[in-house]
Parts: sequence; structure tokens; C-alpha cells
Amino acid sequence: MLRPITIIVFCCLLLGCHRTFGIPTDIVQDLPALASVRSVYIEDLAHGEDPHLVEGSDEVREKIMEKLAKSGRFSIVDSPEQADAALTGVAGFQRWYFGMESFYGLEGSLNTQYSGIGMVRLLDSKTKQPIWTHEYETGFFHPTQSVVDRVADQFADQLLGAAALADGQGLPSQ
Repeated sequence: MLRPITIIVFCCLLLGCHRTFGIPTDIVQDLPALASVRSVYIEDLAHGEDPHLVEGSDEVREKIMEKLAKSGRFSIVDSPEQADAALTGVAGFQRWYFGMESFYGLEGSLNTQYSGIGMVRLLDSKTKQPIWTHEYETGFFHPTQSVVDRVADQFADQLLGAAALADGQGLPSQ
């Protein structure tokens, strides 16, 4: 009985320490540069990762594109040459299986858990310098929202919030 509890605690600690490897995690918000960005190209968000490690990146990309286009703040373009900036990085989810371990391997009912992951950067198309970055932050469990929606919504909402802040900086204070 102690062993399954220890394994569960260890897995929870591991999730809490999760970091997206291969992507720099320096948080950047260049608001003056972000204020001038109107068109965005969204790259493949698997970033060359093993598709078995990062799943759902295509769905997350589509949801981010929909939300940014619907906002009216950014236009989504089909090539990086047409864009003021490119959104790049890793976004998706990881699948975890939990079950009872026995002499013959995992037995009994296996529970599947999903964990959203990601680190994205908005890069200036000309200079390739980062304008904005965000690392996915796990939050409270939302049983009515899929993990793909949670990841995509967080990235899109954070980018739109930063863009609104950048646009507001040009206004004189009253």
C-alpha cells in the first residue's frame, strides 16, 4: 500500500517541477514592439519534439489561430514572410497513465491523466528577436474544458492581454 502512494506523490512532485526543455524560459515583454505587430504567423508548435511526448500541438495551434483572428487585434497569415511576427515554440499536452504495479506489469484499471505543457515566443520577423514569451502555467482542474482548450486559451489570452497593455501605453494618462 505504501508503494502506490509513494509513486503517486512522486508523480505529482514531478509534474510540479515540469519544465519545457529546449526552449529558453526567459520571460520577455517588449511592449513597444508588440504594439506594432498586426500580422502573426503561427509555426508548428511541436517544435521537432517526439509526437508521443507532446501531443495535440496541431489542435492547440488551430485554437490559438481561431482566437487571435476572432479578436480582431491580429491577422493570421500563411507565411512568415507576410508576418510582422512569428509565434514559435512548443505547446500541447502529455498523457500519463496510472495503475497498480504487480509482478506482471500494470494491472487493474488504468487512469489516464493529461497535463498541458508549453513555452511559446513571439519573434520579430525581421530581427528574430523575442517580443513576447509565455510558459504554460497549470491551474485548477476544469472538468468542462479540454486540456487543448486550456493550453490554447491561456496562450491566446496572455498574448491578447499583453497586446492590449501595449496598445494602451500609447495613450496619454488622464
